[in-house]
Amino acid sequence: MNFDLIILGSGPGGYVAAIRASQLGMNVAIVEKESLGGVCLNWGCIPTKALLKSAQVFNYIHHASEYGINVAEPTADFKQMISRSRGVADGMSKGVNFS
Repeated sequence: MNFDLIILGSGPGGYVAAIRASQLGMNVAIVEKESLGGVCLNWGCIPTKALLKSAQVFNYIHHASEYGINVAEPTADFKQMISRSRGVADGMSKGVNFS
């Protein structure tokens, strides 16, 4: 198969470049060592931001009474937080994976 452009790495720069080149009519291939989206999307930035959001929501709930909202004492389910983080990353990775 012949390609007009081969991109090494499918991180934030790689997949955007591939999409744009495809929009311009080029036949594009991406070479990725592991999972589409690279480290940022799969293990770094995106999963970390999802975990930070969980921590932020926990903090809001913990201080809800300061806003006039009464709730039971919050507890953290770390297994569920990690599962949500992985789900966010997996969903975004699937969005990058198209033909």
